[in-house]
Amino acid sequence: MIQREPCGHRLENRQTRGKISNMKRRFIAAGLAIIVVAMYSPARARITSASITSPFADLTQKKETDTHQKEKPKLQKPGEDSQGQKDKDKDKDEPVLKLGTDLVVLDVTVVDNSNKPVLDLKQDQFQVLEDKNPQKIEFFSREQSPVSLVFTIDTSGSMRAKLDTVIKASTNLVKESRRGDEIAVIEFKLDPELLEEFTTDTNDVVDTLNGLIPGGQTAMLDALFLAADYASKEGKNRRKAVILVTDGIDKDSYYKFDEVVGHLREADVQIYLIGFTNDLNSEGGLFRGKSEKDRSEALLTKIATETGGRAFFPKELTEVHSIAQQISNDLRTQYSIGYYPTNAKRDGTVRALRVLVNGGNQRLVARTRTSYQAPRDSGAKPATK
Repeated sequence: MIQREPCGHRLENRQTRGKISNMKRRFIAAGLAIIVVAMYSPARARITSASITSPFADLTQKKETDTHQKEKPKLQKPGEDSQGQKDKDKDKDEPVLKLGTDLVVLDVTVVDNSNKPVLDLKQDQFQVLEDKNPQKIEFFSREQSPVSLVFTIDTSGSMRAKLDTVIKASTNLVKESRRGDEIAVIEFKLDPELLEEFTTDTNDVVDTLNGLIPGGQTAMLDALFLAADYASKEGKNRRKAVILVTDGIDKDSYYKFDEVVGHLREADVQIYLIGFTNDLNSEGGLFRGKSEKDRSEALLTKIATETGGRAFFPKELTEVHSIAQQISNDLRTQYSIGYYPTNAKRDGTVRALRVLVNGGNQRLVARTRTSYQAPRDSGAKPATK
């Protein structure tokens, strides 16, 4: 038999459950009110995590962190720990006494209508213009000079199918090195990395090239900036060059294009670029402007032209071998021309350069860097040009 509760007890229990139910409804209503205020009130920014914790807080914080500017890249040498790099950077910040000269030296390549180098010219066939003003040539040489050469190779994931051919072509160029040449190797993905310091041992260079492995993004401008900087500061030879191989546009660099061009003017390093741009989008339009392919090629060409180098855009992968041979010929068949500027101001201004060559009945073209930055005395005002 089921025993029934006394009537008074049942009434008391119903009242208790009613109070609890009312408390629940009030609690839920209060919670909803807080959420509504947090979502729509102008004061929501003042609500602390103690009152409400948003499930998106961590994601927002992470996104804000991800959008911070990329950290300034540094080229760490093989086997050098981060503390060693910091000590070296500290030393570089200290003032250094430099013995310099105002002599401007240009490496000049001269080609005919067939783009073949011309090697039998004399000093009086050249004219140098600085800011359109003729300069007196004080130094002239046709001798082959040793080169400090930096291979800077894109090993991002998209280079996977091309890398073997690039390595073989680079290896052939290394084997043509002459006495006094020194070679270094930098690879770049998200960050540039110095794999082989300047060395005259071609076997070490070849081993390093054969060890390249593709994968990652492309920070091309960072690689170019640091490669030119390394060649300028660490190269023992007066003639310095960088050969950079890439297959795309820059995607994640710290340095901007104008910063890189400005740095190249100071570094005096010739840049040779091999760009595999066929896989880039080639569709432009009235509103979209130049295509991705056109923009990439224009950027690479401008960099090469500024430094007196060349930009190549092979349509077929097999062209890389002949391109490497052309670069080798360029580096071996240049005239060295030096002059003291008629504008003796050490004001840090950028000065335009042009070299003219008189070939008689033959049309000849001289290729060299298009500008340089004049030295600046410590008391001189920053250049405004």
